Amino acid sequence: MRKNRLTWLALILSLAAAVLFTGCSREQMNAQIAESIGTLGMYENNEPVETPKMKAEREMEAAKEEKESNVSEHLQKAERLAASYDYEKALEELALIDEHYQDDDRVISAKIEYQRLGNQMVSFKDDVAHLSFKSLIVDKQRAFASDNDMAYYYNNWALTVEEFQKILQSLYERNYILVDVHELANRVEAEDGTINFAWNTLYIPKGKKPLVLSFTEANYYDFQKGDGFSSRMVLDEEGNVQNEYTDAEGQTLTGAYDVVPLVDAFVEEHPDFSFCGAKGVVSVTGYEGVFGYGIETGGNTIKAIADRLKETGWQIACHGYGNSSMESELDYDGLAEDLDDWDKKVKPLVGETDLLIYPYGEEVAPDTMKQVLLLEHGYKFFFGIWTTADFIEVKNEYVRQTRRTLDGYDLYLYRDSLTDFFDAKEILDPDRPPFE
Repeated sequence: MRKNRLTWLALILSLAAAVLFTGCSREQMNAQIAESIGTLGMYENNEPVETPKMKAEREMEAAKEEKESNVSEHLQKAERLAASYDYEKALEELALIDEHYQDDDRVISAKIEYQRLGNQMVSFKDDVAHLSFKSLIVDKQRAFASDNDMAYYYNNWALTVEEFQKILQSLYERNYILVDVHELANRVEAEDGTINFAWNTLYIPKGKKPLVLSFTEANYYDFQKGDGFSSRMVLDEEGNVQNEYTDAEGQTLTGAYDVVPLVDAFVEEHPDFSFCGAKGVVSVTGYEGVFGYGIETGGNTIKAIADRLKETGWQIACHGYGNSSMESELDYDGLAEDLDDWDKKVKPLVGETDLLIYPYGEEVAPDTMKQVLLLEHGYKFFFGIWTTADFIEVKNEYVRQTRRTLDGYDLYLYRDSLTDFFDAKEILDPDRPPFE
């Protein structure tokens, strides 16, 4: 059999030599080869056809390459999961590899390493910090312009893109990691079906510090248009969340111009900044649309963006429909109407949520009819404001956590209370106007 194959190959080589030295055309060579192997007139242009043995060898090699590619793919996915400390899922990914490759040295080494790292996780029992941001300034010149009536507001209540990037870098260097706020408490179902909460002890890598991040009022209000902010969220060609931004020359650009895509890009580069893929909380009102789109005209786009946010480690929170203080501005009936509006108009687009960020940080008083109303609407995690300290409280029916709002004014006035996270003097942009 080997002799026949060698003879066949020799024939092809001799015919190829004939083409080279005698000027025989490809068509003529194909015909001669086809005649010699008995396939003359059987295939288009008499193209040479591999022998059954050659076909079998080729298919075996292709199958081997496919399996090797499959092993490499699972190894890469497991490595990515392990980079964000999700060792359990990394091991599950390795278990998906074909059993014939389970004794591969690469697979065995990965299993040992991920099991070792998983066993080294330590408990974290302190209060967990929560840092909260609003939409970021892209163009400082327009936002802080002396003839801009909103310049004072922006200087006090917003950060620039550069300041936000510096904060992320400092948090990373100081060993903070983003965590899912739901990890702070366990949901325990009683015999009657009711859900109660209990403290959950976080197990994280030694030396790391958990952190909750939120992006509030991701609505892209009309008053910011033309003032150097991005105008809305969009999905790029790969389906990832980006921002649309119009520069001073009127050119519309798509890119990372606000909190969500900037965090996404940072975690992509530094997967160890995220614990098990967590990113943060995105809260929205509804009275001026969501994500930069009208509720009635942009519903499908809002849904697509919300779905993608949740797929990539973000969670959606209610910020009230009208962004009114739920304690001092709304009475019971007003609060009921506001919550109903959010349920009817926003929830169908962004999905169910048990997270509520209080507008202006003003919390509803505990043990009141208003609080009962919030619980009846399904909210279990409530977030107020305490700029200078971290606090979390776990009750049977709900969880409270304070958040530190970060903006120009807070970085200027409360810089001494932020030293655990960064040096505010190094963060504040020197192009800012003086604070009054």
